Amino acid sequence: MSVESIGKVAFDVIYEDNVELVYKVAAKYCGNHHTAEEIAQSVFIKLYMNMDHVNLDAVRPWLVLTTKYMALNVIRDRKREVLIDDLLYEKHEKAPSDFDHSTEDVFIRKLKERASRELVKDIFSALYDLNPSWYEAVTITYVLEKPQKEVAEIMGVKLETLHSMLYRAKKWIRKHFEEQFDRLNKA
Repeated sequence: MSVESIGKVAFDVIYEDNVELVYKVAAKYCGNHHTAEEIAQSVFIKLYMNMDHVNLDAVRPWLVLTTKYMALNVIRDRKREVLIDDLLYEKHEKAPSDFDHSTEDVFIRKLKERASRELVKDIFSALYDLNPSWYEAVTITYVLEKPQKEVAEIMGVKLETLHSMLYRAKKWIRKHFEEQFDRLNKA
């Protein structure tokens, strides 16, 4: 057996033993399923590329710390991003009709928008913590706007199962966040 094949076997064992841990650490820091998957993939690529320099007896702490720092870097970098939608919205904000509103109205509207974004973030974070399958179903169906039949295929479940997941997720969201939502809309 060559040195390269021994490294591949060691990598496969490390990957199988730690992929779930790396994903959970990434998800904890970034709070997003898809970003956590990307970070986990990057961590294992980095491990594979640097296996000669990593102490395999202490690989688990190395993976946790590498995941943590990659997630923190992603969070930092994302804060600097400017989304096209934001630019278009800013352009819309500066339309002459908005100058008819007082500074207080504009300020209050921006506060409501920020509170709304925070509520959505809290809902998705809580949903992910409660049931990652519900999170995935809601995200793909309602955020990515994929047809439910396609979502069921992607998730590997029957369409009826997906309907049940979506129903239960919506019911849970209403139960736990309806009061906050109503308060936000009344303000």
